[in-house]
Amino acid sequence: MYNCILFDMDGTLVNSFEGIYHAYEAAFEETGTPFPGVSFVRRAIGAPLPLAFSQLAGLDKDKIPKAVACYRRYYREKGMKEAYVYEGMKETLQKLKERGCFLGTATLKKEEFARKMLDDLGLLSCFDAVCGADATDSVTKAGLILRAVKLARVKKEDTILAGDTPYDAEGAREAGVDFLAVTYGFGYGKEEKGKIPGAVGTAGNAAEILDIILRPGV
Repeated sequence: MYNCILFDMDGTLVNSFEGIYHAYEAAFEETGTPFPGVSFVRRAIGAPLPLAFSQLAGLDKDKIPKAVACYRRYYREKGMKEAYVYEGMKETLQKLKERGCFLGTATLKKEEFARKMLDDLGLLSCFDAVCGADATDSVTKAGLILRAVKLARVKKEDTILAGDTPYDAEGAREAGVDFLAVTYGFGYGKEEKGKIPGAVGTAGNAAEILDIILRPGV
Protein backbone atom coordinates (compact mmCIF):
# COMPACT_ATOMS: atom_id res chain seq x y z
CA MET A 1 0.00 0.00 0.00
CA TYR A 2 1.19 3.53 -0.73
CA ASN A 3 1.94 5.87 2.16
CA CYS A 4 1.70 9.08 0.15
CA ILE A 5 -1.27 9.68 -2.16
CA LEU A 6 -1.13 12.74 -4.38
CA PHE A 7 -3.94 14.15 -6.48
CA ASP A 8 -4.16 16.44 -9.46
CA MET A 9 -7.08 18.83 -8.96
CA ASP A 10 -8.86 19.75 -12.20
CA GLY A 11 -10.60 16.68 -13.57
CA THR A 12 -9.44 14.49 -10.69
CA LEU A 13 -10.67 15.97 -7.41
CA VAL A 14 -13.06 18.54 -8.83
CA ASN A 15 -15.00 19.24 -11.99
CA SER A 16 -13.81 22.76 -12.66
CA PHE A 17 -14.47 22.86 -16.40
CA GLU A 18 -16.98 25.71 -16.35
CA GLY A 19 -14.68 28.10 -14.50
CA ILE A 20 -11.66 27.22 -16.62
CA TYR A 21 -13.67 27.60 -19.83
CA HIS A 22 -14.90 31.05 -18.85
CA ALA A 23 -11.41 32.14 -17.71
CA TYR A 24 -9.91 31.17 -21.07
CA GLU A 25 -12.83 32.84 -22.85
CA ALA A 26 -12.17 36.09 -20.94
CA ALA A 27 -8.42 35.91 -21.64
CA PHE A 28 -8.87 35.58 -25.40
CA GLU A 29 -11.41 38.40 -25.44
CA GLU A 30 -9.00 40.60 -23.47
CA THR A 31 -6.23 40.04 -26.02
CA GLY A 32 -8.53 40.54 -29.01
CA THR A 33 -8.01 36.96 -30.19
CA PRO A 34 -10.76 34.58 -31.37
CA PHE A 35 -11.60 32.06 -28.66
CA PRO A 36 -10.75 28.50 -29.86
CA GLY A 37 -13.65 26.98 -27.89
CA VAL A 38 -14.35 23.72 -26.07
CA SER A 39 -11.86 21.49 -27.88
CA PHE A 40 -9.01 23.85 -26.99
CA VAL A 41 -10.05 24.07 -23.34
CA ARG A 42 -10.17 20.28 -23.02
CA ARG A 43 -6.65 19.99 -24.43
CA ALA A 44 -5.38 22.87 -22.30
CA ILE A 45 -6.58 21.63 -18.92
CA GLY A 46 -3.61 20.33 -17.00
CA ALA A 47 -1.07 22.26 -19.06
CA PRO A 48 0.89 25.26 -17.73
CA LEU A 49 -0.93 28.45 -18.75
CA PRO A 50 1.93 29.92 -20.82
CA LEU A 51 2.27 26.64 -22.74
CA ALA A 52 -1.48 26.45 -23.32
CA PHE A 53 -1.60 29.95 -24.77
CA SER A 54 1.58 29.61 -26.83
CA GLN A 55 1.75 26.03 -28.08
CA LEU A 56 -1.88 24.94 -28.00
CA ALA A 57 -3.51 28.21 -29.05
CA GLY A 58 -0.68 29.81 -31.04
CA LEU A 59 -1.08 33.15 -29.26
CA ASP A 60 1.48 35.81 -30.12
CA LYS A 61 4.34 35.84 -27.61
CA ASP A 62 3.76 39.46 -26.63
CA LYS A 63 0.12 38.72 -25.73
CA ILE A 64 0.80 35.78 -23.41
CA PRO A 65 1.54 37.72 -20.16
CA LYS A 66 -1.68 39.71 -20.61
CA ALA A 67 -3.66 36.52 -21.33
CA VAL A 68 -2.27 34.75 -18.25
CA ALA A 69 -3.01 37.78 -16.04
CA CYS A 70 -6.57 38.04 -17.36
CA TYR A 71 -7.18 34.31 -16.92
CA ARG A 72 -6.07 34.48 -13.30
CA ARG A 73 -8.05 37.64 -12.60
CA TYR A 74 -11.25 36.02 -13.84
CA TYR A 75 -10.47 32.79 -12.01
CA ARG A 76 -9.82 34.63 -8.75
CA GLU A 77 -13.03 36.63 -9.00
CA LYS A 78 -15.44 34.06 -10.46
CA GLY A 79 -13.89 30.88 -11.82
CA MET A 80 -13.03 29.30 -8.48
CA LYS A 81 -16.73 29.28 -7.64
CA GLU A 82 -17.68 27.46 -10.85
CA ALA A 83 -16.64 24.00 -9.69
CA TYR A 84 -17.90 21.00 -7.73
CA VAL A 85 -16.40 17.93 -6.08
CA TYR A 86 -16.74 14.62 -7.92
CA GLU A 87 -19.22 12.21 -6.35
CA GLY A 88 -17.70 10.05 -3.63
CA MET A 89 -14.38 11.91 -3.57
CA LYS A 90 -14.64 13.24 -0.04
CA GLU A 91 -15.47 9.78 1.27
CA THR A 92 -12.48 8.30 -0.55
CA LEU A 93 -10.15 10.94 0.90
CA GLN A 94 -11.50 10.41 4.40
CA LYS A 95 -11.00 6.64 4.18
CA LEU A 96 -7.41 7.10 3.02
CA LYS A 97 -6.79 9.47 5.92
CA GLU A 98 -8.26 6.95 8.34
CA ARG A 99 -5.66 4.45 7.12
CA GLY A 100 -2.87 6.90 7.94
CA CYS A 101 -1.99 7.99 4.39
CA PHE A 102 -0.33 11.33 3.70
CA LEU A 103 -2.58 13.17 1.24
CA GLY A 104 -1.42 16.00 -0.98
CA THR A 105 -2.16 17.83 -4.20
CA ALA A 106 0.19 18.39 -7.12
CA THR A 107 -1.62 20.89 -9.31
CA LEU A 108 -0.49 23.50 -11.81
CA LYS A 109 -3.36 25.64 -10.55
CA LYS A 110 -1.97 28.63 -8.65
CA GLU A 111 -1.48 27.46 -5.08
CA GLU A 112 -3.58 30.18 -3.47
CA PHE A 113 -6.46 29.29 -5.81
CA ALA A 114 -6.10 25.58 -5.06
CA ARG A 115 -6.12 26.11 -1.30
CA LYS A 116 -9.11 28.48 -1.42
CA MET A 117 -11.12 26.12 -3.66
CA LEU A 118 -10.41 23.09 -1.49
CA ASP A 119 -11.48 25.06 1.56
CA ASP A 120 -14.69 26.34 -0.06
CA LEU A 121 -15.55 22.83 -1.30
CA GLY A 122 -14.95 21.22 2.10
CA LEU A 123 -11.87 19.19 1.15
CA LEU A 124 -8.99 21.18 2.59
CA SER A 125 -9.06 19.39 5.96
CA CYS A 126 -8.39 16.10 4.17
CA PHE A 127 -5.00 17.25 2.88
CA ASP A 128 -1.63 17.36 4.60
CA ALA A 129 -0.08 19.43 1.82
CA VAL A 130 -1.33 21.61 -1.03
CA CYS A 131 1.36 21.98 -3.68
CA GLY A 132 0.47 24.32 -6.53
CA ALA A 133 1.96 26.70 -9.07
CA ASP A 134 3.73 29.91 -8.11
CA ALA A 135 3.23 33.36 -9.61
CA THR A 136 6.06 32.89 -12.12
CA ASP A 137 4.83 29.55 -13.50
CA SER A 138 8.37 28.24 -13.05
CA VAL A 139 7.44 25.01 -11.25
CA THR A 140 6.70 21.79 -13.15
CA LYS A 141 4.30 18.97 -12.32
CA ALA A 142 7.29 16.79 -11.46
CA GLY A 143 8.63 19.53 -9.20
CA LEU A 144 5.32 19.74 -7.35
CA ILE A 145 5.26 15.97 -6.88
CA LEU A 146 8.81 15.93 -5.50
CA ARG A 147 7.95 18.79 -3.15
CA ALA A 148 5.03 16.80 -1.77
CA VAL A 149 7.19 13.68 -1.39
CA LYS A 150 9.70 15.71 0.59
CA LEU A 151 6.96 17.11 2.84
CA ALA A 152 5.61 13.60 3.39
CA ARG A 153 9.08 12.28 4.26
CA VAL A 154 8.52 9.10 2.29
CA LYS A 155 10.29 7.29 -0.53
CA LYS A 156 9.24 7.80 -4.14
CA GLU A 157 8.27 4.14 -4.39
CA ASP A 158 5.74 4.71 -1.59
CA THR A 159 4.04 7.48 -3.56
CA ILE A 160 1.34 7.51 -6.25
CA LEU A 161 -0.22 10.37 -8.21
CA ALA A 162 -3.83 10.23 -9.38
CA GLY A 163 -4.50 12.33 -12.45
CA ASP A 164 -6.62 12.61 -15.57
CA THR A 165 -4.25 13.79 -18.31
CA PRO A 166 -1.00 12.83 -20.05
CA TYR A 167 0.54 15.89 -18.35
CA ASP A 168 -0.03 14.14 -15.02
CA ALA A 169 1.40 10.87 -16.32
CA GLU A 170 4.49 12.64 -17.62
CA GLY A 171 4.96 14.48 -14.33
CA ALA A 172 4.75 11.24 -12.36
CA ARG A 173 7.24 9.57 -14.71
CA GLU A 174 9.71 12.45 -14.43
CA ALA A 175 9.39 12.48 -10.64
CA GLY A 176 9.85 8.72 -10.41
CA VAL A 177 6.52 7.90 -8.73
CA ASP A 178 3.67 5.62 -9.76
CA PHE A 179 0.68 6.94 -11.68
CA LEU A 180 -3.01 6.14 -11.35
CA ALA A 181 -5.09 7.35 -14.29
CA VAL A 182 -8.68 8.48 -13.80
CA THR A 183 -11.02 8.30 -16.78
CA TYR A 184 -13.88 10.51 -15.59
CA GLY A 185 -12.07 13.85 -15.98
CA PHE A 186 -11.01 15.98 -18.93
CA GLY A 187 -8.16 13.97 -20.44
CA TYR A 188 -8.48 10.20 -20.53
CA GLY A 189 -11.80 8.67 -21.54
CA LYS A 190 -13.56 5.60 -20.19
CA GLU A 191 -12.75 3.73 -23.39
CA GLU A 192 -9.05 3.93 -22.40
CA LYS A 193 -9.53 1.93 -19.17
CA GLY A 194 -6.63 -0.47 -18.81
CA LYS A 195 -4.85 0.94 -21.88
CA ILE A 196 -2.99 3.98 -20.51
CA PRO A 197 0.79 3.61 -20.80
CA GLY A 198 2.66 3.75 -17.52
CA ALA A 199 -0.41 3.65 -15.28
CA VAL A 200 -0.59 1.07 -12.49
CA GLY A 201 -4.38 1.23 -12.81
CA THR A 202 -7.30 3.20 -14.18
CA ALA A 203 -10.22 4.43 -12.10
CA GLY A 204 -13.63 5.34 -13.47
CA ASN A 205 -14.82 7.01 -10.27
CA ALA A 206 -13.66 8.01 -6.79
CA ALA A 207 -14.50 4.65 -5.22
CA GLU A 208 -12.30 2.86 -7.73
CA ILE A 209 -9.36 5.08 -6.75
CA LEU A 210 -9.67 3.73 -3.22
CA ASP A 211 -10.04 0.13 -4.42
CA ILE A 212 -6.92 0.31 -6.59
CA ILE A 213 -4.76 1.98 -3.95
CA LEU A 214 -5.79 -0.55 -1.29
CA ARG A 215 -5.48 -3.55 -3.61
CA PRO A 216 -2.85 -6.03 -2.39
CA GLY A 217 0.26 -5.97 -4.52
CA VAL A 218 -0.36 -2.48 -5.92
